[in-house]
Amino acid sequence: MKTLSLFLCLVLWPAAAFSAADKSLRAGDGVLFYGNAMIERLLESGDLEARLHLAHPDKKLRIRSLAWTGDEVGYRLRPEGYVEHLKTLLAAWPAQVVVLGYGMNESFAGAAGLAAFRSQYQVYLREITRLHPGAKLVLLSPIAVEARSAPNATERNRDISLYSQAIAELARELGTTFVDLLAASRDAYARSAEPLTTQGVHLNAAGTRTLSAAIAQSLLGEAAPTATESLRLAEVARAAALKHTYVAELVRPKNAALYYGVRKRPEENAAELPRYHQLVAQADAIIHELAANPTKRFADYPAPSLPAMPEGKTTTYRFPGGTVRSPAEMQQELVVADGYAVNLFASEEQFPELRNPVQLSFDARGRLWVVTMPSFPHTIPGEQPHDKILVLEDTDHDGKADKSTVFADGFDALDGVAFHERGVIVSAQPRLLVLNDTDGDGRADTRTELLRGIDVTDSHHGGMVTSDPLGHLLFSDGVFHRSQFETPFGVVRGIDSSTYRLNPATGRINTEWQSMTPNPWKVSFDRYGNSFQRYGGGHVLEGVPLTWTPLGVYHPYGNATVLNYAKGSALSVISSPNFPDVFQQGVASASLLGSYIVSLSAVKADAGPLVATDRLDVLSSKNSTFRPVDVEFGFDGALYVSDFSSLIIGHAQHAMRDPQWNHVRGRIWRVVHTGKPLVKDWPKIEGAPTAALLALLAHPQNIVRHHARIQLRKLGAAAVPAVEAWVATQARTQPSFDQTQLEASWVLAAAGKVQPAWISNLASSEDPLMRAAAAQLVRLTVDHLPDAVTRLSQAAGDPHPRVRMAAINAVAHLRPTRPGFDAVVAHLHPTEPAVQQMLTDLRAGTQPRKGRSVPVLEVSPATRVDHWLTLASTGASEPTPALKGAAKQKGKAAVSLDGSYRTFIDVTTPQTAVLSVKHGYLDISANGIQLASADSPYSSEQQVAFELQPGLNTLEITYRRLRNPPPPVFVYDALGQPLTGARFAADAAALKTFAAAWEKAHAADANALRVQAVPNQMQFAPRELRVNAGQPVRIVFENPDSMPHNLVLVAIGAEEEIGLLADQMASDPTGLAKHFIPASPKVLHATPLINPNARAELVFIAPTQPGRYPYLCTFPGHWRIMSGVLIVE
Repeated sequence: MKTLSLFLCLVLWPAAAFSAADKSLRAGDGVLFYGNAMIERLLESGDLEARLHLAHPDKKLRIRSLAWTGDEVGYRLRPEGYVEHLKTLLAAWPAQVVVLGYGMNESFAGAAGLAAFRSQYQVYLREITRLHPGAKLVLLSPIAVEARSAPNATERNRDISLYSQAIAELARELGTTFVDLLAASRDAYARSAEPLTTQGVHLNAAGTRTLSAAIAQSLLGEAAPTATESLRLAEVARAAALKHTYVAELVRPKNAALYYGVRKRPEENAAELPRYHQLVAQADAIIHELAANPTKRFADYPAPSLPAMPEGKTTTYRFPGGTVRSPAEMQQELVVADGYAVNLFASEEQFPELRNPVQLSFDARGRLWVVTMPSFPHTIPGEQPHDKILVLEDTDHDGKADKSTVFADGFDALDGVAFHERGVIVSAQPRLLVLNDTDGDGRADTRTELLRGIDVTDSHHGGMVTSDPLGHLLFSDGVFHRSQFETPFGVVRGIDSSTYRLNPATGRINTEWQSMTPNPWKVSFDRYGNSFQRYGGGHVLEGVPLTWTPLGVYHPYGNATVLNYAKGSALSVISSPNFPDVFQQGVASASLLGSYIVSLSAVKADAGPLVATDRLDVLSSKNSTFRPVDVEFGFDGALYVSDFSSLIIGHAQHAMRDPQWNHVRGRIWRVVHTGKPLVKDWPKIEGAPTAALLALLAHPQNIVRHHARIQLRKLGAAAVPAVEAWVATQARTQPSFDQTQLEASWVLAAAGKVQPAWISNLASSEDPLMRAAAAQLVRLTVDHLPDAVTRLSQAAGDPHPRVRMAAINAVAHLRPTRPGFDAVVAHLHPTEPAVQQMLTDLRAGTQPRKGRSVPVLEVSPATRVDHWLTLASTGASEPTPALKGAAKQKGKAAVSLDGSYRTFIDVTTPQTAVLSVKHGYLDISANGIQLASADSPYSSEQQVAFELQPGLNTLEITYRRLRNPPPPVFVYDALGQPLTGARFAADAAALKTFAAAWEKAHAADANALRVQAVPNQMQFAPRELRVNAGQPVRIVFENPDSMPHNLVLVAIGAEEEIGLLADQMASDPTGLAKHFIPASPKVLHATPLINPNARAELVFIAPTQPGRYPYLCTFPGHWRIMSGVLIVE
């Protein structure tokens, strides 16, 4: 086998880019990296940068990174306003060498995506050379998938090889440097005794060191540091790693929405963000000195620091009545419901480190873990982060903490912990980490990254990670967020308010739901596995009605509401022997803005959805410094309340450095019911034998069963026979038998095992909530259930709406990769509004509604489209004055300008164009094909790519909620420049000329109804047509999609009957020849199957009977979501 260095010399060209003989590098030159998470990890480790500095210690190189997890050359999702921030970074970081590392994320598209990748990379390289004229380029290939860490390595590496070859070819064409990390990583994997990645794709610490050495060897040649310099290398690497923490904070600053985004405050941007540049410069100075002086050590230098900043602007809190009190004084002001009592469990007086407590969690020993966030909203640049994880203990069980231990500290914007078989899961924006105490001293001594890419654009718009009954993790994004997660199965993206499920064992991430309800916070589970999530606006939503929807399709504001009392973040399912029976498996919540109340609510599901009843305000205060941000029930049955204790609370309303922020106080209150006893002795869980853990699966308290499951999951596959044997001993007549099988099924599922008979038993339970739980189990264990469709079909026919809702929810999650599951709900005709809404939600299909986007830095003013026609019901009219910038007349009420607007583009050659406009409520179409639809108060920047054909093209935008003249619209090429060979109307006269030419060209269709298949969405557009009874009708059906479709008009109410007949034709050898059109008198009119980019017409006399006549595509499986209605009037 060739040595690594020799092999790299064979695949690298030109010669080593940074060799000692290379005279093009000058003192102070900038080296700028772009790419994905691989680049982030390589630079964060410090090893690669240290090697470059040690090879050129006199050059004092400035090494920076704009890498971003999840990035692709043609898809780089960014928060609104980021372009302006990126411009400042590029101005501050001139680069003489640019290193690009892409290809891994793109390779999931396989061979079919290769041409697009090459084209997009070429466009991107044009942009890079424009941004960095004269810079030397280095193109890195993606690494290989490591076989011992990934089951699909062979297939994945086949695709990665194609993309690596494409990058090599681009490098050859440009005459620039190419580094074959695919070959280097394969060689490294073969030589390493330990894994170099996690899950085959994410470089671990050993992997970053190994690949850094390979890259350095390639770039530096003989100048690369040798093994004898390992000590110096480690010292410089420590400094470089520190610097890149500052670089990362600057590239992706926390609370960016307030710096340059939707809620930007330029004065804070100007005062605070430059401090990151100062910290980077100080770190650079340390690196340069270490590289130049062999005797120096990293410990010789103080950490970079800056003088404290002055206080910021003070804004009066909009809700008066807040007075800072001592804990004792505050307790006197608290109002407790009759039959309850409150005491102070812990405060800053006894434990000074208890500052701004946020999330509460109890471990298996009954100790209270407290996430503290004195950094809130986040640590000011130049200050040291002080967020901590505390463990509070009540060693004598008197209801008051007497011991505090700092488990981990040094965090910034820490917002949650969750207990798991892998360790303590910590949400430390923008990552999820796994912390462990391996030596038993009570402090974490290992930190392992589990996930990166969570957006931090607004630090209070998502958080409080939790683990579910299977050991999956749920976490969230809030409004303004743009997240990208790299997984072994491809990139997962999220825009605005979204909740995700992560399986730590596989790395797979699924979006659970997307909602227009803002600011998702804590998730809690009841004994059936039902999930509840608290939203900052006040809502508690439940998960079953919130079906999976494709990217960019959101559930309406407040959909699936359990309760909505007032704004807050606190939530806990009630499971306590101490609290009244009526509230068991209900929810405890709290409000902290405008009202300051902790509430208990019972929950019922009689109509299907879970809804709150019997509200009891158990704890409250008129003093607005009482900020109950979380609630949790302990092993003793008491309710613990986390009190943020701040005079102000909203950083959208208050400056980061408003002196009214509390950074020193924190209280934990404890509420008990005086009418029932507390638990004094709770079960031992940690270290308990397997038999004892199994017995605890029948325990009445949720928290006990939760920790028992965690301990059993630690046993892995070894737990399976013990669980199966234990369930076999349980009597079916026991009241807890259903719960026993459900709990056992969750434990088995985590070990990759399923007992179908147990799920069948649950599906036959007398309790509809148990039957619904069985349907959800089918979803989560579908890979082990060959009869999953049958099982969900049974659930879909259940008499109780809750069970049917669970089946629809499961179908929504499964059908994107398993289309056959649509059949489960095909026969449903529910009368319950909640079930009807869920079926309506399925009509959104499975394809993303948000297309690729990239930050376009320079949009030419010449690309603005100024002249539009207003479309009325009769067609085009004169240009609207509103589009010419007319202002509202003084003294007159604002007039809604909602409506549709059209313009034209005449092009000589086919090409891709990009349209951008800033408005949150609109539809965009090109040549009659819908490109985008948005209805969001949070995201207004729209960027849509579309194809132009030679000749005259139309653009249409329909605006909703438009109260001012329509915003500017720009149409440009991929780099923001005018389109080649394209003409827009220069004035109103030219617009009329274009309109007349278009109408003449389409005169034959002037009186026709046009219907199109929406590309990639399996939808008709429009979904509704109107005609008069008994009158001639002409429908023109066009298919710009990539698959064949037809349009079949059927009798009133016959949609399902005809659709099922069409599905049966899939197994008929003559089905395709018959265009999958059933031979039924209920088929009134039908086009044949229309191939992509073709059209067909239907001409007929409308029925004489008024009513709603469905039209559908009868290609097998399509009709369930691809349908519309012809309304005969």
